[in-house]
Amino acid sequence: MPAPPPTLVTLPDGRRLAVDDVGDPDGVPVLCLHGTPDSRRARHPDDGVAASAGVRLLAVDRPGCGGSDPHPGRTLGSVADDLAALAGRLGVGPVGVLAWSAGAPYAAALAARHPDLVAAVTLAAPLVPVTAYADPAVAEAAGPGRRLFAEMAAELAPGEVAAEVAPYLLPDPATPEAVAAHLAGEADAAREADLARVPGGAEALVAATVEAVARGREGLHDDVATQAAVPDVDLAACVAPTRVLCGTADEVAPPAFGRWWADLLPDARLEVVEGASHVLALTHWSSLLAGLAAPLR
Repeated sequence: MPAPPPTLVTLPDGRRLAVDDVGDPDGVPVLCLHGTPDSRRARHPDDGVAASAGVRLLAVDRPGCGGSDPHPGRTLGSVADDLAALAGRLGVGPVGVLAWSAGAPYAAALAARHPDLVAAVTLAAPLVPVTAYADPAVAEAAGPGRRLFAEMAAELAPGEVAAEVAPYLLPDPATPEAVAAHLAGEADAAREADLARVPGGAEALVAATVEAVARGREGLHDDVATQAAVPDVDLAACVAPTRVLCGTADEVAPPAFGRWWADLLPDARLEVVEGASHVLALTHWSSLLAGLAAPLR
């Protein structure tokens, strides 16, 4: 069965952000921020989990991704402001923020720029900004592809990095069959085992990734360009209580990435999950939501 269309929320400048408003409509509001290449559909396939946790989950597409209008030249700061405007339009706040993988810097940026809006943050299998690679522990733990990306970002303009890298992140056209084969080729044994524990998890990831480029590949390019840029927000100004979870078997965002975040943020708590892969957001979904909801009740 096709997924229902997203809600389109109009921002002050007329652009629209696509959001899936699911879970308990009277629950604690939690913004869900996806990775790259990904979309608002990058979440547990059963939205009943959010409802059971008493969470109103607001899963948002970044500009140009999924169903959201593009915003050429966007930055961490501009996306953070978009998310704050979306929360205002929906009349929610304070909110919890759940970010997976490449969504992590956006969550920290939102909390840093809008501290009165964000009550708590959870970073699941978080990636780090390119500036973090100055830390030898981060650079040593990163895979060769991540190190190469950081080296390119140090030498090229963000848009040039995106032009080189983005085409390799997804097949073109990004059909479900092609994306499924692409994701299977990237999967390690730990990720495959974790996905097997989540009914419908593998299918949900394929659908989320296909949706990422539903309007074309501009959003993917802009996501990569933003990752290649020096953050325009002081991420250390994220003072909200922050839970950082990473898995020992995560080959994308190893525990050193989580330790970097825990050292940077003033009120962060690191949890290293033995044997967990990069999809720990799916395997620990209920716990993540419950932890965010608790301080907002």
